[in-house]
Amino acid sequence: MHTGWTTPFKLNRLLGREEHHAALPHHRQPGIIPDTYGSLIHFNSTYADFIDRRDRLRGMAETTVWFIGVVVCVVMVGGAVGYSMIDLFQGDNILANIVFPLVVVLMVCGFLWFTWRRQFNKELFTYTHYPIRFNRKTRKVYVFRRNGPGGVLVVPWDEVFWHIGRGLQQNFLCDVRGHVMDGMRVKDTFAVGQYFDDSRIDRIQATWEFIRRYMEEGPETVAEHPLDRLIDKSVTPSWKNCYLWVGASMGPGFVALRYVLFPLFYPIVGLLTLGRWLTLNSCKDPVWPPEVEAECQVEPNDPNRWEEPSYLWEFANRPGVAERNEERMRQQSENLER
Repeated sequence: MHTGWTTPFKLNRLLGREEHHAALPHHRQPGIIPDTYGSLIHFNSTYADFIDRRDRLRGMAETTVWFIGVVVCVVMVGGAVGYSMIDLFQGDNILANIVFPLVVVLMVCGFLWFTWRRQFNKELFTYTHYPIRFNRKTRKVYVFRRNGPGGVLVVPWDEVFWHIGRGLQQNFLCDVRGHVMDGMRVKDTFAVGQYFDDSRIDRIQATWEFIRRYMEEGPETVAEHPLDRLIDKSVTPSWKNCYLWVGASMGPGFVALRYVLFPLFYPIVGLLTLGRWLTLNSCKDPVWPPEVEAECQVEPNDPNRWEEPSYLWEFANRPGVAERNEERMRQQSENLER
């Protein structure tokens, strides 16, 4: 799950045999309907922006547990030190009441340092999202990493080795992954969009087909139906977006039992929502450098500029959208079974 995030990609190495065999095609895939599965955030005739794979877990279970651990630790330490100070002022065992709080404070500082190194330095005070931009006019890919000089990886579309990547710890997790190559050596790596387990590898193929058609065939070719021309993903770090994302991440089975398990369901959802909201609201928005913006100018009346939602799945309630989504999913499954 943390590949390319808390666990860095392996670089400066030879391309692996499995990666070579997992290369993504540069031609149409029979039966694959283009889809982005909540990965697309901007779309027009000049460029399409996607989130990267780390977005799915930002501020979620692991970070929330660390948040709770820090709060509990600080509260307990505050109580212990306060109790020792009371004894100190009363003149009881002065040495012990100085040494004990000092030891506790040092232990807490060590714990806080560990949580920062282990989790929070990748999550807090970073960026709300890390976009990857595909510019079909310049035929370049821009990978955002930080604001300021040198914070964006720029690589020609035709020089990226695209393949189905797999998790370093959990090999069954897949994503659309690009390698920047130097001969047969991997110089740099990035992943595009959501990741899925390999039972849903068709979603990786559909995401790639969307990207490939956009870059190779044009923006008009990515949507096979007018109701497919919609963006689901909103990166606004609002409470509503965090709540909706957490609810969707719980899985349909757990959500279906929310009224039965409400003493458990709602506290968990509430804590995870708070964790994601605190994480994203500690972060700043990514800013593309001026030279990238200059290469990505959009025509004022661009007919291929897709409407962007103010919150997740805002357009799902529009007439026909839900039915079209079900039809597209059914067609995707039927095509794969043939």
